Amino acid sequence: SLCICIASIKSAAITNNNRYYNKMVENKTNLEGALKDTERLIIKQEVEHMEAAVQAAANAVNLDALGAFGETANKYDIFTDDGGKKFRVIETSDYCGCTGRVCCRPNHALKLHVYLPEIDSQHGVMHMDRPCKCGQCCACMECCRQEMRVYEGEGHAESMEDPNFMMGYIQQPVGGGGFSPQLNVMDREGGEPIAVIQSEATCCIAGMCCDHTFTILDPVTGNKLGKIVKERPEGLAQVAQELATDADTFTMYVNKDMHYEHKGTMLAALHLIDYMFFENEGDANIDLVNQKCKFKCCDMYCFGCVIPCNCNCECCGGDDNNSSSGDNYHRA
Repeated sequence: SLCICIASIKSAAITNNNRYYNKMVENKTNLEGALKDTERLIIKQEVEHMEAAVQAAANAVNLDALGAFGETANKYDIFTDDGGKKFRVIETSDYCGCTGRVCCRPNHALKLHVYLPEIDSQHGVMHMDRPCKCGQCCACMECCRQEMRVYEGEGHAESMEDPNFMMGYIQQPVGGGGFSPQLNVMDREGGEPIAVIQSEATCCIAGMCCDHTFTILDPVTGNKLGKIVKERPEGLAQVAQELATDADTFTMYVNKDMHYEHKGTMLAALHLIDYMFFENEGDANIDLVNQKCKFKCCDMYCFGCVIPCNCNCECCGGDDNNSSSGDNYHRA
């Protein structure tokens, strides 16, 4: 009886392992098929209306910090040139806690799960894992250098990752690229870079007045392998959306013959760039209590440090000694 029980347990374990392996093979095939001939992808972040409403209410009563309590997990839709939806990307992260969204946004620990909605909306084909870091400070120590690991398969919020399914690894270099943001892309953690992603901007990053381009370069030859473009808003509706929310639009261009795993890693790098620089882009703060407003024009970048450059407007009524009122503009 005991032998039969042990044999049944072993048989069940083998069956589960086989199912897991077969699912991973299926995910790999689906991912390869989706990315193999891809040259251009359009990434659109979903607008979170509740998050925007909570942040606006907190700003209006001069309690900006309370806006963090409305922070929701990001979601992205990824389209092809013809408008067809190719991927759905969903963030999983802790709401509270030492590395959660409320305390540490946008540098909180998170996982991004990538789905093929036309094939299987329940099981992911790829996922990305980013640990919590001390963001917006000098990238001279390990705790301050942004990084992300990319794996095949759906992954789980609390599970340890299997290094056998790692597709790529992305990390800021020491110094963060100096005055121009830079990321190194590798096949494996600690390996030699297979690509370098370099911003075309110097010192100034983000802002809504222009496109922001990050060039993908071969680290040996310097040849261009592709680019990641944060698109500027078109029209008043998109300007208002970026002022009120953190929803952005990106376009990724890669060489058609690039290996599908490398394309997947470049897609992960795009999402890391979004969290590093564009989660608070345009950030408009209207304080009704003190009759002030603030708008973030751009960020100044230096060796990993990200310093917001704001336009402030203060409107205050007149008093007995000064019957006129006016706007006071200054930069901080």
